[in-house]
Amino acid sequence: MEVQRLEVDRAKARELYRKYKEHQHYSEPIDQQVQRTYQLIAQGRVVIRALESIRTAGLNAQGWPKLAIANATHGQVRVDIERDGSAEFRRNTSRFQKDKRNTFRFKEGTFPRPMKDWRESAVAMVPLVPIHLRPKRGLANYHVLFEADWTRQPPVDPMLLRRIGGDMWLVVAAWDLTEVERAAMQARISA
Repeated sequence: MEVQRLEVDRAKARELYRKYKEHQHYSEPIDQQVQRTYQLIAQGRVVIRALESIRTAGLNAQGWPKLAIANATHGQVRVDIERDGSAEFRRNTSRFQKDKRNTFRFKEGTFPRPMKDWRESAVAMVPLVPIHLRPKRGLANYHVLFEADWTRQPPVDPMLLRRIGGDMWLVVAAWDLTEVERAAMQARISA
């Protein structure tokens, strides 16, 4: 999966982190996000722009986004694409039961317009986070970015992310689902 990494030299990131830390007594929340990002990059961690990655990946041959993002505790993610090319990724529930914290909106013109004159929706399975990669607690604070299969087939190569702020996400883990994990997920769909 191709993603948009935030590329900064580690030494430069360390220097910038220290500058933000020196002046943290009058910093604002956005400054703290930038400081944290520089700190993580200086430590050699990978930080990506997940939402920008979804936008730049574009649509698959069936007209659905190639990448999807969802809370790590959700079993499915739904995408709604509007006539104006805007889109919304959310838990597969009623439109009136929105979880605003885990709903991701893309502005008008992000994706090509659907051929039809009404809203288009599709559902994909959210990958299982293998137990050895799962955080010990607080899985609801993490998200999964993955190549979506909108036919409800289990995905293959997801990433577990922790949001820093804005469109800055720490890559906590990346893996390929095994055939056993995919079979278990497929059984969950059939049930």
